[in-house]
Amino acid sequence: MENKKVLTLLLGSPRIGGNTENLADALAEGASEKGYEIKKVHLAALTLKGCTDCRKCWSTGKPCILNDDMDQVYPEIEDASVIAFVSPLYFYSWSSQIKPVWDRLIPYYMPGALRTTPSKKAILLAAAGDKEDFAFDGLRASFKLTANFLGWKILGEVCAPDLYFKGDIETKGTKWIEEAKKLGLSL
Repeated sequence: MENKKVLTLLLGSPRIGGNTENLADALAEGASEKGYEIKKVHLAALTLKGCTDCRKCWSTGKPCILNDDMDQVYPEIEDASVIAFVSPLYFYSWSSQIKPVWDRLIPYYMPGALRTTPSKKAILLAAAGDKEDFAFDGLRASFKLTANFLGWKILGEVCAPDLYFKGDIETKGTKWIEEAKKLGLSL
C-alpha cells in the first residue's frame, strides 16, 4: 500500500465539463500515464458547511463535528498522494464550492489531531475570465500559504486566464491543457 500513487482532484466548479474540469482531466491523463490512480470529487454535488471555528476537531472521533458531506472528502484527502485543488477564479479567490474544504483542513493541524497530512503534495489548477495573469495573485497566495502551513509540497500550478465561457479552453486554451498534462507527466 506504501507504493500506491493516488491523485485526487477536488473540483470546485459548479460546471460539469467546464474549463477547470478540462484542466483537471489533462492533469489526470498525464498522471495516469505515470501510474497514478485518479479520483475525482465534484464538490458542487456535495453539501459542505463552513467552518465554525468551534475547536472541537476530533472530539467525536472524526475530523469535524459538523455532519455534512465533508465526511466523504476527508478520506479522499487522507488517501491521496497528490491533491489537485481545481477552481474557477471567483472574485480573485476560491469558488464557494471549494472554499469550505480549505477552511475545514483545520483538524489536521489542531493540537491532539488523530491524523495529520504533512507528506501530502499539492497542485493548483484554476481558470478565469480575467485576461491578466495577476488576477490569480490572491488565489496563489492562499494556496501557497496554506500548503506551506500544512507542510505540503507544492508540485506546480496551471492558472489559465481569458477562459470565461464553457468550452473556451478547447478553442483558445489548448496551451493550458498541454501544461496541465505535462504537469501530470512530471509526477
